[in-house]
Amino acid sequence: MGRLEVVRGRMEVAMEDIGESQRRIYEAYAALNGCSVEEARGSGGEMEAWKDIKTNLTEEQRELFRSKAVEYEESVSSRTQAIVSLLVDCQNLIRELEIVPSGCEGEEESEGYIEVGQNEDDVKIMNSLKSIDRSDGDDGRPRSRGKSTDSYTITSVFESSSCIGIGKDALDRLTSRIAELNGEKRRRRNKLGEMGAAIASLWSMLRVPSAEQHAFTKSIRGLGMDTLDKGERELSRLHELKAVMIGKLIREQRQTIEELWERTNASEGEKASFDRYFYVNDEDKLTDVLLAKHEEYAGALNAKLEKMQPILDLIGRRESIIEERVELEMLQKDPDRLKGRNASKQ
Repeated sequence: MGRLEVVRGRMEVAMEDIGESQRRIYEAYAALNGCSVEEARGSGGEMEAWKDIKTNLTEEQRELFRSKAVEYEESVSSRTQAIVSLLVDCQNLIRELEIVPSGCEGEEESEGYIEVGQNEDDVKIMNSLKSIDRSDGDDGRPRSRGKSTDSYTITSVFESSSCIGIGKDALDRLTSRIAELNGEKRRRRNKLGEMGAAIASLWSMLRVPSAEQHAFTKSIRGLGMDTLDKGERELSRLHELKAVMIGKLIREQRQTIEELWERTNASEGEKASFDRYFYVNDEDKLTDVLLAKHEEYAGALNAKLEKMQPILDLIGRRESIIEERVELEMLQKDPDRLKGRNASKQ
């Protein structure tokens, strides 16, 4: 083999080495910027410095290409970790809210998905992760609610119809979707809290049996639209029942008010201030508004009683002491009080 062939062989090896590093650079750049490898090859800017792989084939140049390839690949790794973390959070929120869209592998579509507003990225989000160490029978979907993402990676660094990729806008899109989902989660929690308080109040007011309460509570699960619908239906049922029982409930409130009047030593003037509501007995006028007036007034009397209670307790103790003193004085005045004791001595 002549010297020329040796030189040519070394040049080919060097070009292959630089060409491989260039390929890695273009692929990493394309993944990070959400474009194709061909677009990365044709782009200017920072890619301009890595287009020429023929002019300089020195070891120093080859090492420069290798270092840049490693640098870009490290950026891909860091971006991938960040994307995976966001994807796990997104997937968990989508499952928790039961808004899984159709077209997700290994997932059941949620009936309430339309209710929260569709997002075209949701299918990609639900299909973008796979298990790193897949055991037999594992479908590769993250099931843990924990924060660890070590067991998962992204199915592809490039965006497709079933994967969100790690492009430059993927972080923003995922962060935005997480904010939307967390907002929806807070909205549903608040709504369920308000409905729960209203239902509990009506259960108590209408004396709903414990067995019915327990059965309803047991049927409630998670933050899905089904849970919200059940709460709305129960509230509607209780309001209908309340409408039927309104007269009885108002009479019970009046009995409570009379007891509170007695306990707070209400004057005739104070009682008369509520006459326009207390003496309404026409069935057509026994309404929710009238019941609310009675409940509000009873609440005010209860608050007044709580403020008066320390004084009432003192008065009660004083009266008890006076009664004991009177009993003692009467016992001392009784001439027969010692007969029993004298008789026993004899």
